[in-house]
Amino acid sequence: MSAAERILASGVFDVEWYQHQAGLTFADRAEAVSHYVEEGRRAGWSPHPLFLPARLDPRRWDHDETDPLVAYLEGADGAWEKSTSPLFDPARADGPRRPDRSPLVSLLADGDPRTLPLAPDAGWLRDGVTLPDVREALRAQVREPVGETATSWRDGPARKAVPGLMSVVVTDCASTSEVLAALGAVDLVTWAADDRPAQPVEVVLLVRDEDRQASVGLALARLARWEVRTVPVSGPAGTVAAVAAAVHGARGEHTLLMSARNGFREGTLADWRTAFSESGAAAVHPLVLNSRNLVSDAGVVYPPYEKDPVPFLGGMHPAGVVWPAPWFSVPGAPVPLLARTKSVRAALGDGQAGDLWADISLSQRLAVQEGRPVVVVPGLVGTRGAGAAAFDSSPQPGEDLPAFRAAWPEVPSGSADLFAAFGLSPVFLGVSAVSAPEKESSWTRALWLPAGAGRGATVTEAPPSLRWAIKIAAPAADRARQWGDFHFANSLADALRALGQRAVVDNRLNDARFTSYTDDVVVTLRGLFAVTLPTNVTSVAWVISHPDAVTARELATYDLRYAASPRWARDVSSAWDLPVRPLLQCTDPSRFYLDDEPVPEVVGKALFVGNSRGEARPVVMHTVASGTPIAVYGEQWEGFLPAAAIAGTYVPNEILRRYYRSAAWALNDHWADMRDLGFVSNRVFDVLASGGRLLTDAIEGLDEITRNVLPERGLARFRTAEDLEAVLAGEGGAWYDETSLRALSDHVRKEHSFGARAQVLLEDVLAHRATASD
Repeated sequence: MSAAERILASGVFDVEWYQHQAGLTFADRAEAVSHYVEEGRRAGWSPHPLFLPARLDPRRWDHDETDPLVAYLEGADGAWEKSTSPLFDPARADGPRRPDRSPLVSLLADGDPRTLPLAPDAGWLRDGVTLPDVREALRAQVREPVGETATSWRDGPARKAVPGLMSVVVTDCASTSEVLAALGAVDLVTWAADDRPAQPVEVVLLVRDEDRQASVGLALARLARWEVRTVPVSGPAGTVAAVAAAVHGARGEHTLLMSARNGFREGTLADWRTAFSESGAAAVHPLVLNSRNLVSDAGVVYPPYEKDPVPFLGGMHPAGVVWPAPWFSVPGAPVPLLARTKSVRAALGDGQAGDLWADISLSQRLAVQEGRPVVVVPGLVGTRGAGAAAFDSSPQPGEDLPAFRAAWPEVPSGSADLFAAFGLSPVFLGVSAVSAPEKESSWTRALWLPAGAGRGATVTEAPPSLRWAIKIAAPAADRARQWGDFHFANSLADALRALGQRAVVDNRLNDARFTSYTDDVVVTLRGLFAVTLPTNVTSVAWVISHPDAVTARELATYDLRYAASPRWARDVSSAWDLPVRPLLQCTDPSRFYLDDEPVPEVVGKALFVGNSRGEARPVVMHTVASGTPIAVYGEQWEGFLPAAAIAGTYVPNEILRRYYRSAAWALNDHWADMRDLGFVSNRVFDVLASGGRLLTDAIEGLDEITRNVLPERGLARFRTAEDLEAVLAGEGGAWYDETSLRALSDHVRKEHSFGARAQVLLEDVLAHRATASD
């Protein structure tokens, strides 16, 4: 069956929906589907309101030979469990599931598509949205597209402010994905707190009039729970003129200017308004992080003898910065910016030609105009995706750069005071932007050096407070919270901070971040990947998993070496003539302790928390085969287990102790190489610290962990399926009485805590540094 035939048979194709994006009229459904398969899919066009290809995978379809809808219909890469549109989340779909077809096909064939199972990130949609509503919104978008000019927005007087209302003006709405991302970002910060109502907003989207890529998003935006309007971006003045027009027509007392590439991680709009009021600011800007969770900017500063704005603290790890509380003043800042609407109108006027640094210029004009500062609030955390915001990008920087300098022959003061407040003595690098306008990567940037520090500087504090960077293999995305080394590293960082150290956690993308020059110690939690080591640091390797991937050459690059297996440490030290010290994994006593709040869904059951790793993990499969009731939490189990055994995909680490404590058995297993080489997993320590009834595969070293507490029977373990079934046939309470569970918890939380491990690392690092400096 061809791709077109597969799509036609599925029922997941809406001709009217597709025609609007293509700008064409088709004779019949077959002709429309053929056009989609040959052209539309590569353009990212949506074949149905409930299926947006970019949501399935935003990176692939412009070059992949596989059609996204066909890939979904075939269930590739767990696609049937994914949300394919803000309007469709299979986890929220009612009705029976069939194993031979996708949940979306089932809904359209057998369900009631007027009752849409909205995705969790679709909170911006109004209640009760139906599929007929969606189609009517599309028709309205066809009838009333974005206008040809923004002139009409400025023809009349400025609109009267509505008390309490906030206007959100969004640039960079060039695609459906960006429109939906912007609406989702606004939704996240409008929600109500216990002591405050939801922030009322109106949203104005700035869309280039030639962009059809955003049409589906704009149609869906008509169904938002707030008023959403559009302003076209066109003409030589571009974005700035459109912003001026949008603010002229805004009804909010305050205006939030943002890009669709901005997101928000901490702080609601009510918090923004509070900070704005209490700080006496002309404009408020959040701490903005990039996709690697490093500082994108904390406002801008200026070099002593230049006029290029430089993102303050750009590239720094936010946890490695001592932030003044609760805000600080900066010379200027890019979007997102919150200011009084009437002030923004006055500062923008009719707009200006050129977009480069126009948002920074606006913030600086607001400060001059009102005699108030531009303020950054570290407690308000935003994000910035890939690509420059429209305010900060121009097709003709050669013209815009001199214009910016002409507007600011004397740049705002305050940079030197800011450096002093943060204890910094920055070194500015690169070239003047005006001398190399086409080479943005070479423009002025900074090294954020501590005041008085130089290359090769040593720490002389007593007691010494070093800067530690903990490197892990987990990604920067939110899904990193499902990785064990994410929590392991953050607990280790907390333990080091408790000892007076400064510690940050670097994800995989930050392996060799530019600002590594600020670090004193690098600790690699060696898992799936090796790490690039900076110079002039004390380097520490702690092998906690996948020992087969570690080589003698890699370990030789480190100053100090540890392994979570006494046997492996001993064998490697002898074979490679490299000293490797045993340092077992451990637990975080602040998270794993006796908590008797029950979790009813796991009481009386065996519990397993972990992903399938794409394989039928024996401890789970044998438990199911034994007839023991089981609750499994993790991903990609659908092909291996009956639905009744899958309790969920994730348990927050913050409450995992309750699950371990409530279950009849807490199951554990090890990677084969870890088991064979004696690497006891940290789940063993977490379960015991929580007072859980551990049942694990046999591994060397278990008795040494608990010998003083359980001298006779030891921990429940198995080597074969028969061993496992024999233990499961008994009662967990018969193997571990309550006295033993409490004694185990006390012992593990004291002797095998992150605090204990951090103390070892600190003592060894200080001893090494003292020797190295002699």
